[in-house]
Amino acid sequence: METVTLNTPFQLREGLHKREIIRLKPDEVPIIDFGSIYGSSKADHQRLAQEFRDACTGPGFFYLTNHRFPQSVINRAYAAMQGFFALPLEEKMKNYYLDWPNHRGYVPLNGIQADHSMKGSDISEAIEMAEDLPEDDPDYLRGLRFYGPNNWPQNPPDFRWALGTYYDCQIELGRSIFRAFELALDVPPGYFTEKFTKPLSRTRVCYYPPQDEDFDIAHIGLGAHTDYECFSTVWQNGVPGLQMLTLGGDWLELPAVPGTFAVNLGDLMQQWTNDYFVSTAHRVINTTQEPRYSLVQFVGVDYDVLVEGLPGCVSSDNPWKYHAIKAGEHSEQMVARTYGYDSDSV
Repeated sequence: METVTLNTPFQLREGLHKREIIRLKPDEVPIIDFGSIYGSSKADHQRLAQEFRDACTGPGFFYLTNHRFPQSVINRAYAAMQGFFALPLEEKMKNYYLDWPNHRGYVPLNGIQADHSMKGSDISEAIEMAEDLPEDDPDYLRGLRFYGPNNWPQNPPDFRWALGTYYDCQIELGRSIFRAFELALDVPPGYFTEKFTKPLSRTRVCYYPPQDEDFDIAHIGLGAHTDYECFSTVWQNGVPGLQMLTLGGDWLELPAVPGTFAVNLGDLMQQWTNDYFVSTAHRVINTTQEPRYSLVQFVGVDYDVLVEGLPGCVSSDNPWKYHAIKAGEHSEQMVARTYGYDSDSV
């Protein structure tokens, strides 16, 4: 059988570069009450599993409410990121990500091209960060790009504390979401969480300045793409702009629903499930008159985890469409394409 690349559904969908969008209202998006994951009721777990399956085989995204993520942690992270992005460019460039050895630090305006099919650049700023590991970490010493120390800004002074705490809390939320995926995919408890001990999970701290309505599709906040890991959580500051592409080729602009995280699937979950769950193509266009801030957590598994087809998603009638690959190798290859690294260096 011919091998299918991880993002084939993204590449083949119609309407990839459409300008038209459909703006959804809060009652038009799937919102899942996540509180039952913290309880022991089998009936509640079965309901949650079905809601995950419905969302992941349907629109490909959903919102989580009652997730127990501390609002105080979000508030501190939001204040710190606003302070950083308000700094002069010269100050922010002291933490330029290309001056750091392991893909951490500040990404300026027009610094990346998320949509590989376009000859453009993205109108947004970001800071990339992950688990803050010491320089003698064994995985960092063996040259794995996504491990090692963070490239922390000195200003504002509380940035490291605020965003480091946010990352730690996201790791705990990610573990709980993986438990829900274990229920939804009917795999043994621990199937995913046991592979989540030193995960390739990154936080992307984002700022999107407003754009005019007559924007150039090659120069938007973040070009159309799929995420590389298993799933992503997105906190939004109340300003819309996140758009998901349906299998029918329509762009849906998602509302910023207070108290929730938006969740979309990534390439590795699509590969694991043999296309039962599909990685969701998305982009960001901020045509409001307000600055848009978001915190995106890319949630993956440990670097050396070999991603193969789940038994329940592969059969003689439905053979696996992919090649086995280490989770870390996949992420490094995809990040190299987006950020312009030499593939031999990642």
